[in-house]
Amino acid sequence: MKQSEDGWATRIGLILAVASGAIGLGNFLRFPGQAVQNGGGAFMVPYMISFVILGIPVCLAEWTMGRMAGKSGHSAPFLFSHFLKGYPLKITGTIGVMVPIMIYVYYVFIESWCLAYAYSFLIGKTSNPNLTDQGIPSLDRSTDFFLTLTGAREHGASFESSILVFFFLCVFFNFILVYRGLSKGLEAFAKLAMPVMAICATIILIRVLTIPGIEKGLAIMWNPKWESLLQPKVWLSAAGQIFFSLSTGFGIALVFSSFLKKKDDVVLSSLSSASLNEFAEVVYGGMITIPVAFLFLGMSATQFGTFGMGFIALPAVFSMMPSGNVFGALWYLVLFLAALTSSVTMLQPGVLFLEEGFRLSKRKASFFIFLFSLSVSLPLIYFNKDFLALDVTDFYVGTVLIYVLATIQIFIFTFKIGVKEGSESAKEGSIIPIPQLIQFVMKYITPWFLVFVFLSFCYMNLPEYWDKMDPSKTSEPSKAYVAQGVVLGLISIFSFFYVLVSKALNNKESHVSSR
Repeated sequence: MKQSEDGWATRIGLILAVASGAIGLGNFLRFPGQAVQNGGGAFMVPYMISFVILGIPVCLAEWTMGRMAGKSGHSAPFLFSHFLKGYPLKITGTIGVMVPIMIYVYYVFIESWCLAYAYSFLIGKTSNPNLTDQGIPSLDRSTDFFLTLTGAREHGASFESSILVFFFLCVFFNFILVYRGLSKGLEAFAKLAMPVMAICATIILIRVLTIPGIEKGLAIMWNPKWESLLQPKVWLSAAGQIFFSLSTGFGIALVFSSFLKKKDDVVLSSLSSASLNEFAEVVYGGMITIPVAFLFLGMSATQFGTFGMGFIALPAVFSMMPSGNVFGALWYLVLFLAALTSSVTMLQPGVLFLEEGFRLSKRKASFFIFLFSLSVSLPLIYFNKDFLALDVTDFYVGTVLIYVLATIQIFIFTFKIGVKEGSESAKEGSIIPIPQLIQFVMKYITPWFLVFVFLSFCYMNLPEYWDKMDPSKTSEPSKAYVAQGVVLGLISIFSFFYVLVSKALNNKESHVSSR
C-alpha cells in the first residue's frame, strides 16, 4: 500500500476544508424550507436537540476515529481495517469509497445550475416576471427558464441546453483543485472561498434586511408555531436536516482527520467545523431565502421545494428588486462556491483510495476518478426529465447509504472502540476533553436515535421509490423503466467498487506479509 504524502498545511486550513465541504446547498436552500414547513421558529427546538444528540456526537466520533486509524492509511477501506475485518470491512469500505464519488456525480450537475444563474444575472439575461391580477409575481417565465436550462422537460433536452457548457466548466474546476492535492488544492481554495462566501452572503443579508417590510418575511420564518412540536414529522425532519447539514456519514471527515497527529486537537477542530456550518445555515440560510421570498411572493412561497425555491422563486424575486441583477449574481456566486467546495471534498477520498490501494500517482488517480465520474454523470444528465434519475440516485446513495455508513461509524465508536477509550484518545493533544454529557449521549442515545431516524425515514419514503419502478403505478411507464435502470446501475457500480476494495485490501495484506 502506498501511503499518501499529501496532508494539511495548517489546522485552520483543515477546519475550513471540512466546514466548506459541509456548507452546501442544503444550508442555503433546504434548511429554510424545512423550517417554514415544520413550525417556523419552533423548528429550532428539535433542530438544536438533534444537533446535540446526533450532530456533535457523530462529528466527534468521525474525527477521533480518523486520527486513531490514520496509521493504517487515509482512505475508507484502510481506515476501517483498523476496526473491522472480513466481509463487514469490505462492505463498509465499499460504501465509504462509493458514497462521496456517486454524490459528486449528480451534485456537480446542480453546481452547474448555480454557475449558470450567476452568469445569467451578471449579464442581465433574466427578466422581470409578469404580475397576476392580485399583484403577485407570476413565475411562468422563471419556471420556463429553469426547465429549459436544466433540460428537465424531456430526456436528452439537457444536451441541447447551454447548461452542458457550465457543467464541463464545473468539472474542469473540480479537476484542477483535486489534482493539486489537499494542501495546495482544497485547503488553499477553502481559505479563499470561505471568506468570499461570507462577504458576499453578508452583503446580500444586509440588503435583504434593509428592504422595506422585510419584517413580515422574517415573522413568517421565525415566529414559532409551538403546536407543531406535537407532530413526530417535525422532529424527524429536524434530525434529518442536522444529518444532511453536517455531511455526517459521507466518511469525508473520517478521511481528512486521518492526516492528523496525536498532538493535533480533534475535539475543538470538529466542534469548530460543525459550528461554522451551523452559523452559515441559521444566519445566512434562515434570514435570506425565506424572508425575501415571502415578502414578494406571499404564502405561495411555501409551495416550493428546494429546487423550486432556489431556482424559480428566488430568481423572480431578485429580478423585481432594485439592482436585483447585482444581488442575484452575488447570491448564485455564493451558492456556486458553496457547491464547489463541497464537490471537491467528495472526490478526495476516491483519489486517495486509488493512490493507496493501487499505488497510482495523484495524476493518474485524479484522471481515473474524473473519467469514471464523467461517464456516470452524462447518463444521469441525459435522463433528466422531471429530475427522475437525479432524484432516485440521491435517495439511494445520498440518503440511504449515508445513513448506513453513519450508523456503522457510530456503532464502531460506541461498541467496538468504547466511548471511554475513544474519549481518552480524543483527549490527546486537545485543549478540552469530550464533555461527560456528550459521552453519555454518545453511549446511550446517539446510536439508537440514529437507527430510529433511519428506520422511520425508510418507512416513510421507501414505498414511494418502489412505486417509481412499477410501470403499473405511473402514467408514464417509461419513467418506471428509467428508475429501474438507475437502481440496476447503482447495484452494478456497488459491485464494481466492491471488487476494487477487495483487491486493494488483498494488495495490502500481500504487501504486509511480504515484509
